[in-house]
Amino acid sequence: MKGLPDKLLNNMYKGIWAVDINNKFIYFNEGMEEITGLPRDKIIGADLNYFMELAHLSVGDEGHFRELALRVKDTLKPSRYHSLQFLTPEGKLSIQSGHIFPMVNEDGKYSGIICTVESFSEQKIREKTFKDMLSSKKKLEDIYKNSPVIAFLWTAEKDWPVEFVSDNISQFGYTPEDFTSGKLIYGDIIHPDDLDFVRNDVTQLEIEGRQFFSKEYRILTKSGEVRWVAERSLLVFDEENKPSYYQGIMIDITERKLAEEALLKSEKKYRFIFENSPLGIFNFDEDANITHCNDNIAKIMGVPKDKIIGMNMISDIDDEEMKEAVRAIFSRKSGHYEGKYRNPLSRKTTPIKADYSPNISDDGKLLGGVGIVEDITARVEAEEAMIKYAEDLAAANEELKSLDKMKDEFLSNVSHELKTPLTSIKGYTELISEESLGPLTDKQKEVETTVLRNAERLKRLVDSLLYISKVHSGTVKYIFEPTSIAEIIEMTLQDLKIQIEQKGLTVEKKIPDKLPLINGDKDKLTDTFTNIVDNAIKFTPEGGTLTFAVQEEERYLHIILKDTGIGIPPDLIPMLFRRFYQIDATRKRKYGGTGLGLYICREIVAAHDGKIWAESEGENKGTRIHIQLPK
Repeated sequence: MKGLPDKLLNNMYKGIWAVDINNKFIYFNEGMEEITGLPRDKIIGADLNYFMELAHLSVGDEGHFRELALRVKDTLKPSRYHSLQFLTPEGKLSIQSGHIFPMVNEDGKYSGIICTVESFSEQKIREKTFKDMLSSKKKLEDIYKNSPVIAFLWTAEKDWPVEFVSDNISQFGYTPEDFTSGKLIYGDIIHPDDLDFVRNDVTQLEIEGRQFFSKEYRILTKSGEVRWVAERSLLVFDEENKPSYYQGIMIDITERKLAEEALLKSEKKYRFIFENSPLGIFNFDEDANITHCNDNIAKIMGVPKDKIIGMNMISDIDDEEMKEAVRAIFSRKSGHYEGKYRNPLSRKTTPIKADYSPNISDDGKLLGGVGIVEDITARVEAEEAMIKYAEDLAAANEELKSLDKMKDEFLSNVSHELKTPLTSIKGYTELISEESLGPLTDKQKEVETTVLRNAERLKRLVDSLLYISKVHSGTVKYIFEPTSIAEIIEMTLQDLKIQIEQKGLTVEKKIPDKLPLINGDKDKLTDTFTNIVDNAIKFTPEGGTLTFAVQEEERYLHIILKDTGIGIPPDLIPMLFRRFYQIDATRKRKYGGTGLGLYICREIVAAHDGKIWAESEGENKGTRIHIQLPK
């Protein structure tokens, strides 16, 4: 650099500096002293990393500059940089643009870089703001590195060569070097079917001189998988007001897009069913006013659709039984009507069956109801005719009993066939999870935990089906022996430890030492406690509490499982232990389940000459399950 006159360089560029092959500063002109506020004698001989630290470059800017410098070194070709932000010791924000040139020795090999500053702007930052920016830099760096949002810097050329991309591009299988090395440009990964309209939108943006670009489109991962992304970018213009480069972010929105597509399909399917159903279907709002109806309800009622819409299901109806069926909706219950209904508008009397269901939003708000009406004229006529054929009906009933028995046998066989491969799946999954076949990554362990949990859930479901089939066939066998209730509770909690920890539940135990034994079947009692604990986990919000208590009474051990979950309306508790019973459709959708668990618990406890019942003070006030077993 000694052969370059300072005056000439100062006239050519606003700032210039150079480092040798070891990234040590060998030149730092007066312009750089003015721009950065750093003295030349402090920089000459220092390492480039030291300069970066003094300049307080952001993570993105530092990474971008290093990528460009590496490219210049590898290709021996100059590269341009845009809008790098430096903080001077005096608290000034300096925004710089310029070029990076390679230096070569007599053999034509790389010997360092020269960096020029061709344009810059600066802004005085208040002392407090300056200190805040420095103190928060580490937090911002962590957020940047851990964010799912991918940062990009593209040049405004055809299909957007990439100047910088953050490391988390790895979520799509790529590395930053795939792009910054020039092997790929951004257009290479946009889905071929989306590339033209992305090009057109970007071209229109540049023509109109707008700065902000927002678009959702598909890209291809390195393995060829299609993913949806949302891009939000800023177009930066150069000094001649020409498009220079884009800086922006991109985030994976595949899950949302798939959910939207599924919802659209579901809505189309619902609309098709609604319009083409042989039944009459209508919706009414929270004030009982009909808002929608299909053509078939108009046909059944003998009234045009425009007369039905707006009709009030309470005040405009004369039939008191129909009114009662509708009123049930506003108590969040189902309503049913069957009889010869006389429409108040058409005066037409039609035998109908009508079922009403409450329409409840995801947040629990009652939106109104849905009515499904069937014209049962033909059925009523057939029923009247069938009175003369009682013997035939009896024969048909016997045939149905035979079919029911065949169903139970089929259910038993299928349950056995399901259980055999399930045992192998669970066993081998446990081997993998225990790392008997080799170590696992954290992500693999997470997946293995999910597989084990669901395999156990499927096992319990198969066991439930198998138990039901045995109950029907009268082949349930119990092995009664002295058994410790405390041990069964501990085993149950251990088996469900994963589910408990995933919801962050606290488990409290109030179990006295030296409890007397009971005469029981250990495996079936374990199934009982597993079912009630699984229910408690399912219906208890995250961070809740499960409490197991055991009390010794005169003839019984009294076990109580208390949760802090969603509770049960008191009037529904008597039906809780019925087979296939669910409290309502909304909870079934949200929490899942077959309705067999508590029914099986009741059967097992009864076989032990015990008692089981539930208590709850109402919704969102928790539930207590009581079990008494003879000592």
